[in-house]
Amino acid sequence: MHNLSLLIRGEFERMIKYKILQISLVVTVLWLIMLWMIGSEEAVTFVPLFIFMDASMMSVLMIGANLFYEKQENTLKTLLITPSTLPAIIFSKVIGSVYLALQSTIILAVSAMILFGLEVKLIPLILFITLIATLHTMIGFMFSMYAKDFNGLLGLMIAYMVFFAFPSIFYALGVIEGFLEMVLLISPTHSSLLLIDYTMMKDVALWIRIFGIVYMSIATVLLTVCVVYPNYMKDAVRD
Repeated sequence: MHNLSLLIRGEFERMIKYKILQISLVVTVLWLIMLWMIGSEEAVTFVPLFIFMDASMMSVLMIGANLFYEKQENTLKTLLITPSTLPAIIFSKVIGSVYLALQSTIILAVSAMILFGLEVKLIPLILFITLIATLHTMIGFMFSMYAKDFNGLLGLMIAYMVFFAFPSIFYALGVIEGFLEMVLLISPTHSSLLLIDYTMMKDVALWIRIFGIVYMSIATVLLTVCVVYPNYMKDAVRD
């Protein structure tokens, strides 16, 4: 437990050192400015959309950037020779990533409640964001393992956005309707968006909520056990 607390503390210190925490706050402020410009009438559409983008895409980008900075400074190699276990090292990074997502989510949600009178189920939202950010942190881990450099990570992230995030955004804006909505359920990003929509008092069927939670939980476990855990050490020592 002591080692884990030190790892988490070190993770936050590195996020501040690499300006990741500061950038996350700046992005949150940009979301708020955009909401203010959009106005209260469209807030019900764009608040969940901004939270969705921050918890999914920003989680992938932030953990990827963090890992690449640590590789450059050989921090990952150093961590592997400490008494800390590999699961504890991975868990500390997940904690940091989830914190960034929750920080932005709470600021956006509370601001929307105060400024626009938006009704939000805050506790379910926090629980769902924790799951969403954890899954996308694992996706970020996977991308950083297969990318040769930061540009490669950005390329993988853009491809992920095109095939998974953009269709969900089009759905939120009313561009995609009909049977295509059901097809989108194979996308983890779409399940994420629907769970966030539910916390904003939108009508989301119970079976869709259950499917989304189970689907993302299984995907998180599979990525952790089959991709991140067995390949983390090889990725850490790769030049």
